Parts: sequence; C-alpha cells; structure tokens
Amino acid sequence: MLPRVLLLVAAWFAVGGALMLEQRRAGPRSARTGWPKYAVYFALVVALLVLADAGRIPFIAAAAGILAAALAEFFRAAPLTRAAALPLVLAGLLVAGAGLAGGPEALYGAAVAAALVTLAAGALTRDPATGGARAAWGVTGLLAVATPGAHLLLFAGDAERFALFAFLFVVVAGADAFAELVGRRWPAGRLIVPVSPGKTASGLVGGAAAAVLVALTLNFLRPAWSPGQVMIAGLVLAVAGDLGDLVASSMKRVFGIKDFGAWLPGQGGALDRFDSLLFAAAPFYWLTRGWQP
Repeated sequence: MLPRVLLLVAAWFAVGGALMLEQRRAGPRSARTGWPKYAVYFALVVALLVLADAGRIPFIAAAAGILAAALAEFFRAAPLTRAAALPLVLAGLLVAGAGLAGGPEALYGAAVAAALVTLAAGALTRDPATGGARAAWGVTGLLAVATPGAHLLLFAGDAERFALFAFLFVVVAGADAFAELVGRRWPAGRLIVPVSPGKTASGLVGGAAAAVLVALTLNFLRPAWSPGQVMIAGLVLAVAGDLGDLVASSMKRVFGIKDFGAWLPGQGGALDRFDSLLFAAAPFYWLTRGWQP
C-alpha cells in the first residue's frame, strides 16, 4: 500500500511542480524562492508516510514529536514565562498520552482536567490578573493545539492506521499546497479573510477542489466508502485544514510574529507546517467512526 501512496504523492507533487514552473511568468525570483519549500514539503510528506507504515511505535513517535514541537512553539510565542512553558508542553503531551491509552473519552477528560489545573495555577499566583491572563493562553494552547492534535494518536492502535493517516495527511497536504499555488497563479478575491491577507477566494476554492480530487485518487485506502463519502471527506478535511491555518494565523497576529519557528526551510516551524493537519485530525477521526461499516 505504501508504494502506491508514494507514487500518487509523487504524481500530485509533479502537478504542483508544473504549476510552479508556469509561475515563472511572474518572475524568476519568485520561482526560485518556492523550490526549497517545495522540496522540504515533499521530503516531510514522504518521511511521515514511511514512519506511519513502519509500525505503531514509529507512528506514535512521529505524531508525538510533531505535537510536542507545535506545543513548544506555541507556548514560546505566547506571553508566558519560560518556567510556565515546559509544564504546559508536558500537560499537552499528557492529554495526548491519555487518549493513546484510553481512547477519546480519556483524551477529553484529560484535556478538561489540564485546563482546570492551568486556570487554578493562574489564579493562585501572587498577581492573579497576570496569572489569569497567562493561564488563559495556556488553556488556549491545550484546547487549540494539544486536544485536536492528540487525535492523531488515536489512530495508533487501529488496524488501518496507515490507511487512515495516509488519507488524512495527503488530502490535507494537497489542499494546503494547491490553495497556495492556485491563489498565487490566479489571485482572485484578495483579502477575503482579513486575518490572513495572503489568502484568496481562488486559493480556497482551488485547495478544496484539490482535496476532493486527491481524496478520490486515494479511495483505495477507504474501500468501504462510496465515492460520495470520499468526496465529502476531502471537502471536510479542506475546510477543517483552512480553519486550523486561520486560527494559527490569528494567533501569530496576536503574538506579533511572522512564523512560530524557523527550523524548516521555507516552512517556518512545526506549527506553521502542520497546523492544518493537527486541526483536521479531530473531525476526520469522528468522521471515520461515524462511517464504520
């Protein structure tokens, strides 16, 4: 199954590469700056698919690593003390670990418990006003990053782990990539979303259309689903991924930063690259459960 998925990934990246070459009309400089980002994204997609196929432990390590990096970047950017950031990252990982050990009920219970403990800790500081504000940012990270992202780990024990993750990840990646490519090539409907001025109506439509098409090419991963269900899943993932990206963009504006990190060339950090994936994991998990035969 992995070779077939990788072949399709290569084909879709080839289509994206063709669009990038076509964009040379906009000037050689813009074309050059896009290739490192393109190459790094391709490498990330392939690496994560290989890890997901390698077994339960490699998959858990990869998903937990992404989540830990995203949490660390969020809490580093938020107006928190360094002393508070590490316990919050650990709390987020404990939420994910609870889900891994006990399923969604344990995940949501742990998320609520972590949020309440964080709020109580803020209220018990010497300066309750400042402590409360910091606690609110801590809860935001736990609920907006850790809780949805922890749904990735819920797939770890599923017999169809690779098929589920590959469908989720490749569709979200396709929506992300083609929303940017289409939006740059045919920039219609600028400023449709004030929080993210770079997004265009054409890009959002192009990303959604790409998600549906990518999902249809991956229908062999979900043989029990009808073509209509596959298309609905692709559209749901496109919308959820866009919402995750917009939430991350709004947080960056609040924090006054361009990116959450800088260690991925052309991508930013883990949260910049995987915000859509982390946010889309929760609706996709419940969609798959609702459509179980």
